[in-house]
Amino acid sequence: MPQTKQWNLLNTVFLVGTLALALVLVPWRLVVARPTWGEGLVFLGMISLVGTAISGGYHRLFSHRAYKASWPVRFLFLCFGAAAFENSALKWSSDHRIHHQHVDTDQDPYEIGKGFWYAHWTWVMEAKSLPLTGVADLEKDPLVRWQHRHHFLIGAVVSLIPVGIGLAVGNVWGYLVWGVVLRIVVTHHTTFFINSAAHMFGSRPYTDKNTARDNWLLAPLTYGEGYHNFHHLWQWDYRNGALWYQWDTTKWLLNVLAWFGLVSGFRRVPAAAIERARLHMEEKRLRERLALASPGVATPMQQRLEAARLKLDQALASLHDRREAWQAKKADWKAKGHARAEAWREAQAEWQAALAQHRAELRAAWAEWRAARMEVRAALVYA
Repeated sequence: MPQTKQWNLLNTVFLVGTLALALVLVPWRLVVARPTWGEGLVFLGMISLVGTAISGGYHRLFSHRAYKASWPVRFLFLCFGAAAFENSALKWSSDHRIHHQHVDTDQDPYEIGKGFWYAHWTWVMEAKSLPLTGVADLEKDPLVRWQHRHHFLIGAVVSLIPVGIGLAVGNVWGYLVWGVVLRIVVTHHTTFFINSAAHMFGSRPYTDKNTARDNWLLAPLTYGEGYHNFHHLWQWDYRNGALWYQWDTTKWLLNVLAWFGLVSGFRRVPAAAIERARLHMEEKRLRERLALASPGVATPMQQRLEAARLKLDQALASLHDRREAWQAKKADWKAKGHARAEAWREAQAEWQAALAQHRAELRAAWAEWRAARMEVRAALVYA
């Protein structure tokens, strides 16, 4: 006989109750009073501050240690993150690290294989308590310990900021409905979309070893968290949208904070590694299509494709190695105090010449890869 599912009463009442309140109060408020600019600005301000605290604080800083932050930044992220009402940073990080370690298995706290709604929010409402695991590093931080003890109270105080503004301007109900009730619901479900939609809808440009997907539609709703396929391969990178044109407001904010010296130690995956992973996936998909063609077409095309990909792979690796060597050489010269010496200028000229050569090799490798790719696609069309 299947076991009856048990529910966590507090989590269930809070999640369902706030959603029900929003479904009742928001239409009522729209009927009795037109929303004001102040209500809209407070709603957007609170949802952005709390959402960024989850993305930049709970997720990238505390769960993945993707960068280092000064105590004021950690304090603000912990306070506004508590207002998401998604547990403490310590518990959130513990569950999230388990998710990455056991993604798509029964040990994954929000496994997408159990269904969209399970991964989205049902798992939070189940009467199960995962113990704190793998967060000994976070437990050394007194701010994290303080927030863990008082996260619900901290979250309540921060969440009621709009009510204080409403009292000041004589519009408590308007600011309560938009800035508190609706804000809490939207914060919950935009966060939950990463556990559900980002594991079900989108592309897998870097790896297909898990269900995580890049979904550019989710990125603006989640402060840059939509590039989930990238994140699951390189979870320690402080970016989710690694490419310059990808929407990642959390990354942009962290870059600004770095200019003021408030955060540092950004961890980044090398650009060459990103390109190589993308190329391997592109080659894999072309090979899968070639497998459906006749051997006379598939065999030579597979050989051409592999040769072009290997050449490009080697060119990318060579350019990366050359850049790493140059950075090491610059650090060595700086330590020796010879930065202005004639030998330094000679070394710089040598580096520029070598870099130009590597870039030329890389351009040639890219051209050969594109030609091979086009030839394969053309062969598949006429096969």
